[in-house]
Amino acid sequence: MKKTFFKKLTQTTIAIFAIMLATLSCKKDNDTIIAPKEIYTSVADFYKQNGVQSQNFTVNAATGGSFTTAKGTIIRVPANAFINNMGNLITGNVNIEFKDIYSKADMLLSDKPTITSWGTPLKSAGEFFITAKVNGNAIRLNGVNPIEVVQPAKEAVDTLMQPFVANIDSAKNGGFAWGNGGQFGNVRDSVNSYIFSLYTFKSPIDSGTWCNSDNQYFFNNYPQTVLTLHPIDAVDSFRTDVFLVFKTVNSMIHVYKDFSNPQNFTYYYAPVGLQCTVVAIGIKNGVLYSSFTPTTITANQTINFSLTATTTADFVAAIKLL
Repeated sequence: MKKTFFKKLTQTTIAIFAIMLATLSCKKDNDTIIAPKEIYTSVADFYKQNGVQSQNFTVNAATGGSFTTAKGTIIRVPANAFINNMGNLITGNVNIEFKDIYSKADMLLSDKPTITSWGTPLKSAGEFFITAKVNGNAIRLNGVNPIEVVQPAKEAVDTLMQPFVANIDSAKNGGFAWGNGGQFGNVRDSVNSYIFSLYTFKSPIDSGTWCNSDNQYFFNNYPQTVLTLHPIDAVDSFRTDVFLVFKTVNSMIHVYKDFSNPQNFTYYYAPVGLQCTVVAIGIKNGVLYSSFTPTTITANQTINFSLTATTTADFVAAIKLL
């Protein structure tokens, strides 16, 4: 009797174990059940993986040509526009690497804020990156025949847009910022677009040129205040980056650590009365952390925030709603 009981018990246990193995096996084979773990080595790695990627086009230097990006930007390359370092005219095919950024979400995911080198915010009609190469070597524009970049207007045309070209601001730990680009080109508005005429690339030409059509006067309509953003978490543990994403203006500001108080992020040109969301991101042990804090800016305001773990998909979805 006992032998029969234990025999049945053993058979039942084996059957249950087999079912468990089969279930686990099915889950491992089903990507919708077990998602791959997201790993980032740093915040910079996050931008690299999720920012706007390059598009590449080929144009004949002698005849010129035009091409259109997936976002509707039209690039017109005139004939005989390129020269080499010796000043000689380039002939044959030229590779154009190009990126275009219009939305605040893409600005943040690419860490390409709309802030001047002196710290003030800009209202943007669109950013773009461009470089031209032959056989992997960067070439120049001749300064006479400009490349025209036609940026589609995403809202009513703003007649106060001007050209800006990016600088790397060493005072902000290599931060990305914009300087007046009048010596590089000009911006004129059309019925439903902005036309950025680029006459020369920024040195060093191997690094490419970032351009932006901006209204630098928009934020003058608002009094400025000091905005202090205070993380509850240890900044160094997450390598935290903090941004202001404005609600009704196409503008996104990267706020850097305060050197006098490294536990705070301080912005000295915050426009009083405008609605924005404080967005913070960090990476800890390869995992993405973030926080979203909506606010209306008031005088001498301090905002506390705390990071929580998130997925890239959820973070990107939240950013696109701002």
